[in-house]
Amino acid sequence: MDGWVNVDGPKDDLCYNDLKADVHVNIAKLEYPDNSIDDILMEAVFEHFPRHIAITQLRKFYKWLKPGGKIAILVPDFWGTVKMLKKSKTPQEKQFWFRHLFGPQDTTEFGTHYDAFDVEKLKWMFKVVGFDKCYYEFIKRWPNIRFTGVKEDPPKSDFDANHDIIDYIANYEAKDESGLAFAAWMRSMKMEMQEKPETPVFRTQEMYKRLGVFNRLKNKLRSIV
Repeated sequence: MDGWVNVDGPKDDLCYNDLKADVHVNIAKLEYPDNSIDDILMEAVFEHFPRHIAITQLRKFYKWLKPGGKIAILVPDFWGTVKMLKKSKTPQEKQFWFRHLFGPQDTTEFGTHYDAFDVEKLKWMFKVVGFDKCYYEFIKRWPNIRFTGVKEDPPKSDFDANHDIIDYIANYEAKDESGLAFAAWMRSMKMEMQEKPETPVFRTQEMYKRLGVFNRLKNKLRSIV
């Protein structure tokens, strides 16, 4: 694309040999000064970040943008893809839509989709890192979501963003993981370790919570015996 710095993965890690990019690099290793970039466009890229990397990268993108700058991402629409799966009549037909959700897996590092997205989740993620102004559109052919965030003044501080990122990440942990997964994510994100926020248990998780209580009781009975 003319007028842009075109970025793609390291050539040795890709299965395509005809890509023409200005920079070949793992995006997570890119560094730019704060308030230095006009716009960021990511087509079928954001879903390739692991969950904890995705939210920290989104915060980095926010800081790189100039005030008034915007980031637009294109990701698979989870619910739209589920509809296509329901319409599919055979396992062979469904395979294409499973690929759409979980990635082509055509390279060792960059071919896998690590998370699912719908509009409400994207609104939450973008607000966590600082984007108060967002808009989106559904691309029905695949189906995908194109989601755009605009950086406004005043910018969200690192203190407030880090607090909200930690709260966001804590929601991924199951109750019986006892903070171990959370601690691993904090180390990977190079964020200062602190007490994990209490993660709420919702109605749809009640059966899982009861199962955890049952397993703990069973283990206590084993220790007594």
